[in-house]
Amino acid sequence: MINNLETRYSYVSDYLFINILNTINGRNNVFTDFLEEDGLMVAWLSLMKEKGLLNSEQVEKINESSIDIKKIQLFREQCRSFFLEPETQSKFLESLASNTEKAPLFFDKEFRPTPSTGGTDGLISLIAYDMLTAHHNGLFPKIKKCKSNTCYALFVDTSGRRKWCSMEVCGNRTKARKHYAKKSSE
Repeated sequence: MINNLETRYSYVSDYLFINILNTINGRNNVFTDFLEEDGLMVAWLSLMKEKGLLNSEQVEKINESSIDIKKIQLFREQCRSFFLEPETQSKFLESLASNTEKAPLFFDKEFRPTPSTGGTDGLISLIAYDMLTAHHNGLFPKIKKCKSNTCYALFVDTSGRRKWCSMEVCGNRTKARKHYAKKSSE
């Protein structure tokens, strides 16, 4: 299941919250919400564990209770609007911190957080903590939406010059379209 997910899901970040935000995709004029498909939430958690963004203890704790996909989708959309609609930012930061209250985090000796409860609240608590940490570290101004009209991905632009989530996917497609349009007009 993970290999199937990797071929369809664009892993673009070393941040857990960016990866949950990118569980929607609009490539090739087809809108896909990876959270709506049976079993893909579990596969996504496994992929995040494989990539080192979650550890075994965190995944086990989350999997102790069921995950309400609709609640995760709503949280994801609230988080995405934070980056896409700047006027919502101040209110959202306040509400983000309250998400960790439903499943307080415990930290191991290596300062890795584990939620006190599993399921939906545990996962949201981890994602909220990841976002708050990124905000504290000054990462938010570097988060951009891909410039491709058919891509919904958000990414971290560390150079300050990136336009696309991935040069291999969106960047090459855009450059190829421009090249062929130029050739056909000659």
